[in-house]
Amino acid sequence: MGRKSKADERRIQIIQAFYHSVVEQGAANASIRKIATRAGVQPSTLHHYFSNREEIIEEAVTWFAEQCFKEFRTRMAAAGSAAPDTGLEFIFSNGMIGDAHTGFFLECCVVARQNPKVRQTLAELFNGFREAITTHLELMPGFSSLAPEKKQLLAATVVAIHEGIELQWFADPEAVDLTKTLETTRNIIRFFIDTAGNLSAG
Repeated sequence: MGRKSKADERRIQIIQAFYHSVVEQGAANASIRKIATRAGVQPSTLHHYFSNREEIIEEAVTWFAEQCFKEFRTRMAAAGSAAPDTGLEFIFSNGMIGDAHTGFFLECCVVARQNPKVRQTLAELFNGFREAITTHLELMPGFSSLAPEKKQLLAATVVAIHEGIELQWFADPEAVDLTKTLETTRNIIRFFIDTAGNLSAG
């Protein structure tokens, strides 16, 4: 892959500045001036790279999703034969449930209520999440023999469990046990695969 251009590097710098501003102060308070200050540029400079603040938000959501999937793939590649367990461990770890990650995601959801483009970007994030989970589950015994719609349903269920637990953790970190949630999710996956497989065989 070729080296990033100066413009690409500056865009990423601005996106990261926006991300950190949102994590610390919320999206409503992440003004152009504050983003520029954190990025170390003049406010007028931002308009050379983004047409408006909304475009920064849209690009930041895409960047955010890419970082999540990149970390997921890296851990999976390093896990070898332990990849099936490693993938599930990651989605219920600080890598995907934590003050920064969860805070930014929820802020994006609020923005998405009034911004169709951000909503579409979030939809693409969820599509990517389901696809990553499906690819991951292919490593588990029995999953590959399931019908496509069953695979999609199980992947969507895992994502739903993650999102529900993440919201509960955000409201009260003491109310949920991520380790127990991980084990429960494993059991649900095994039960689903066994049950769906038996129904298909019957």
